[in-house]
Amino acid sequence: MIHTLYSVLLAISFLALTRVLAKRYVLWPGMLVVLAVVNYLHFTDPPFARMVVICSVLLICMKGIVLAEWGGRLTWPRWFAFTFLWFGMEPPPFAAKPRKLRWKTDAVIGGCCLLVGLSLSIIVAHWETDSILVLFVPLSIGFHYGVLRLLTAFWRLQGIAVRPLFRNPLLSQGLGDFWAKRWNLSFSQMMARAVQRPLVLRLGKRPALFAVFLASGLLHELAITVPVQSGYGLPTLYFVLHGGFVMIEKPAWPLWLRRALALLLVAAPLPILFPPVFTQEVIRFTLNHLQIF
Repeated sequence: MIHTLYSVLLAISFLALTRVLAKRYVLWPGMLVVLAVVNYLHFTDPPFARMVVICSVLLICMKGIVLAEWGGRLTWPRWFAFTFLWFGMEPPPFAAKPRKLRWKTDAVIGGCCLLVGLSLSIIVAHWETDSILVLFVPLSIGFHYGVLRLLTAFWRLQGIAVRPLFRNPLLSQGLGDFWAKRWNLSFSQMMARAVQRPLVLRLGKRPALFAVFLASGLLHELAITVPVQSGYGLPTLYFVLHGGFVMIEKPAWPLWLRRALALLLVAAPLPILFPPVFTQEVIRFTLNHLQIF
């Protein structure tokens, strides 16, 4: 418990730093130092607990970097809401004046996905399978398309023009479109603002885009392999492979081919992204505990 308190204080201290010192070359190393200390404090914790703490601190630190990169100012209530009560990484909706927005569709879709995801997760928990696709999809439906969509509906009801962070991946126009506009827009927003845009002027558009995939791999190491202390380098390999393919992907290719290749490249190498230890100690652990409810 005391270690968790220390981790929270470290994350809050980093946020305070981003408010007064908006320097990327200071903030990025500072975030890594904070995460290294958090990892040390929780080194003996169970993998699931370590993942939750590390991911929470990483999310909070990245919020600070995004706010510093954005350069604008939020009122303290809006800052608190954006930083701690929303998973997206675009501050402008929280800076704008509230207005009447449609939210019921998001609420219905989110509620249905949450029920379906929970039901499938409880069923899958009883299966004797190590397939990461079978184990991960129900959790994704419940959390990514359920809980987060309900959160979107909540903020839209408050007049904050946030958008769904996960959109139908089956409609992807290709692998580049999947990562940029379909899957985990909070992460793509963060990478675009904090990595791609600063590097475009220095390296050019394509190298900056590849750097986004490399940085994504390294951040996923913190969320996946560090908590379970196994499989180091595999998430980075997953994203480097995807970055390489996005570099050669062409709009002129037939749409059916781009869609098929995108879904294949996302799904087939999932065992690389999620090593076996993570699958058992985190994903299977989560599914097993959902049966309690």
